[in-house]
Amino acid sequence: MATFQTKSLILLALEYVNGGTLENIIEDRGRLSNKQVLFYASELVVGIQFLHENGIVHRDLKPENILVDEQGHVKIGDFGLVCTGMYGANTQCGYYGTPGYTAPQVLLEEPYDAGADWWSFGVILYEMATNRLPFSPKGNLKQQVESVINREPEYPDSLSTKLRDLIKQLLKKKANQRLGVNGNIRDHPFFSTVDWSNVEKRTLKPPIKPSHESATGFNRKYISFPKEDPSETRMLKGFDYVDPSWLE
Repeated sequence: MATFQTKSLILLALEYVNGGTLENIIEDRGRLSNKQVLFYASELVVGIQFLHENGIVHRDLKPENILVDEQGHVKIGDFGLVCTGMYGANTQCGYYGTPGYTAPQVLLEEPYDAGADWWSFGVILYEMATNRLPFSPKGNLKQQVESVINREPEYPDSLSTKLRDLIKQLLKKKANQRLGVNGNIRDHPFFSTVDWSNVEKRTLKPPIKPSHESATGFNRKYISFPKEDPSETRMLKGFDYVDPSWLE
């Protein structure tokens, strides 16, 4: 909502999202139902496609970075590793992301595009439905690469046929065959009952309502503020900003 600075601090004012994260929901609930997975998957598809349409590849999609608001809707957060300007045939190289969620081409340090996010999304779907990761994040980078490149996940019988197929289409080893890059993911049968207009308007009823405190009633004494460091006095040119909507 805003950025500002003092003589020794740079600060960002962010929207208060108080419902925790998707990671918290998975930890609390374990395996999510098909209906719950469908809701979170639909909202994430809208968010991911919006990023990609604007040339942004997140590169670190995982339940920990998916915030839940007071009503139970999700918001993608933590843009510290994003790459921008990813239009057309533009690609990036380099290992970024979190073990267990990183796409094969990223692990191999090969050129990659938005397909890297769709792989991570497939991992998130698998985790929501099973309460575990499809590929182990343990071991060194070489061992992680070996697991992702040479193995296929185990799909429990509890997964519906449509959800299993969706995850398989997202976890294609070759990025150009991966759903999201190859075809519009909204057309997959798993989403056949979804009204995408309502998803975009955030009018669907969330299946889980978080029980967290509202920001109403917060006051200054509860907010810790970092101390100034007089040894640091560098100021950043053009850093200060306030979103007009924040002043309304």
